[in-house]
Amino acid sequence: MYRFSANLGLLWNELTQVEAIYKAKENGFDAVEFQFPYEHDAKDIKKALDEVQLPVMGINTVKGNIEKGDNGLLAVPSKISQAKDAIIQAFEYAKIIKAKNIHAMAGITDLSTKSLVTFIDNLKFAKELINGSGINLVIEPLNLNDNPGYFLTKVEQAKEICELVGPDSLKIMFDFYHVQINQGNVLKRFKDHLSYIGHVQIASVQDRAEPDKGELDFSYIIPEIFKIGYKDIIGAEYKPRTSTDTGLVWMQKFK
Repeated sequence: MYRFSANLGLLWNELTQVEAIYKAKENGFDAVEFQFPYEHDAKDIKKALDEVQLPVMGINTVKGNIEKGDNGLLAVPSKISQAKDAIIQAFEYAKIIKAKNIHAMAGITDLSTKSLVTFIDNLKFAKELINGSGINLVIEPLNLNDNPGYFLTKVEQAKEICELVGPDSLKIMFDFYHVQINQGNVLKRFKDHLSYIGHVQIASVQDRAEPDKGELDFSYIIPEIFKIGYKDIIGAEYKPRTSTDTGLVWMQKFK
């Protein structure tokens, strides 16, 4: 009944992305998703995906210059050119691997009108670029403990941005880990924003490990979000406590 996507930015990260695709298939995942796969040739990724017949739920736009503190580019007024390049890069890669979503990373900037307008303009640029491709755009509120200074931090803020850009083409990536840390009351927020949600991710709170303990009880939450009306794949985006293989016991409870 429940289907899960392995986020290969965090799972099996001791392997290459191509090797990790095969591991995801072997371990019963129904899809994969990537964070930043760009160092790998997209055609090699696509070949492995075709062999195992796993869909791709999404990829992120690049963070930018990590050494200088970048954590996304699209809402940063001084980096409009770099943001557009990141959007084009993600779109070209997503076309080859047939990714369902592109996560447009906002970045670190102040909560000014200028930053908001920059984010909206860049999202509209992305919207026009992907129009007719079958690829969707998502934005994700991130928690401020792990991502200090990040522009997009609340589900309600993300909803407003979706409405300004066009909710037909822009959705929210609802990561229970981030939402719980920043805001809490996760199931009510999920229900209130269901029509805006394009993808779901899970991890334990506070350690961002396997979703089997901590502040959130996913054995309750996952059935509940399906009762609420979500029927799509759930992204497993967590940092294994030991090895990825050892920690996968959690998923068997839902299969």
